[in-house]
Amino acid sequence: MTARDELLRNVPPPDGVEIHVDWAGIEEALGVALPDDYKWLVERYGPGSFDDFLHIFQPESPFAMTRLLESSERAAEILEQARERGGSIPYETDELLAVGATDNGDTIYWVTRPEDEPNSWTITANGARTMKWPHFEGGIVAFLLAVMSGAHHVDVFPQVFPREPVFSPYPAPDPRRR
Repeated sequence: MTARDELLRNVPPPDGVEIHVDWAGIEEALGVALPDDYKWLVERYGPGSFDDFLHIFQPESPFAMTRLLESSERAAEILEQARERGGSIPYETDELLAVGATDNGDTIYWVTRPEDEPNSWTITANGARTMKWPHFEGGIVAFLLAVMSGAHHVDVFPQVFPREPVFSPYPAPDPRRR
């Protein structure tokens, strides 16, 4: 059974999700190809959160704070500011691409080495209030499966996460609030 199959079984996606993404356009805007497991995750689950806490950035989302392009650019700015203040970051800024965040302000990154092999990228995280950088040897789907199943705990996440393996789609935006 693949990590994808196990994630589907352990954390069921919402019914009827049909996400169509201009992957070429997103990759061009980012300046890098994206991993296949991330593309599958986005197309299968859509915008939402894992256990109402962990958000995977999306190419398109009703909420700016969960859009991949904007969020990854902001995360890179924050990394540079941390470096300027003497923060110890075990990766070069261009080796990290933000892929998710928690409600506590923790950021999940791809370690983009080698850059031209996105399917071999691994995952690291950084806490909003710590300089810990726990590393996970696997892609985003394997990471989510390990975390949501309880097989792997990320040091910067609360001990009580996850409470339950659930994915909740974001509510549709109210068209009257534009």
